[in-house]
Amino acid sequence: MAAIPSFGSSLKMGATSSGSYTTPATAIGEVTALNLDGLTAATIDVSNITSRFRQFIPGIIDSGTISCEVNLDADDSQQAAIVDLLDSSASTPTPKSFLLEYGDSNNKGAKFECVGIVTSMSFKGAVGEAVTASITIKLTGSVNFVDVD
Repeated sequence: MAAIPSFGSSLKMGATSSGSYTTPATAIGEVTALNLDGLTAATIDVSNITSRFRQFIPGIIDSGTISCEVNLDADDSQQAAIVDLLDSSASTPTPKSFLLEYGDSNNKGAKFECVGIVTSMSFKGAVGEAVTASITIKLTGSVNFVDVD
């Protein structure tokens, strides 16, 4: 198994079709870090009074979150769209399609297709550093993993 370099990775955001995933075309600009924290299954305790050890079965699956760090760019349409999503839909978040791609066309990697809700965008600035933003996306439904090698 070959390592997948981060170079060329991207996070694209677009509309859904009736709440379902559709492939987005436009990448969020100035991304410096991408993280998909992955799927977790809840556990349901099915132990009974005669059990010597606790017994569990898998429960509902949580697809997790995508966290993204960016250099703040007021001219980036996707960053502006994220601010607008949070500003205008606080009471009714709008699900979006996301395509997280690790690697680039020359360094085959992996793709994750999913639907999520942007839940936060925070900003940070310091002396001698670029202003950055942290974006958090809560995934809803399943995550489709596409191996591209």
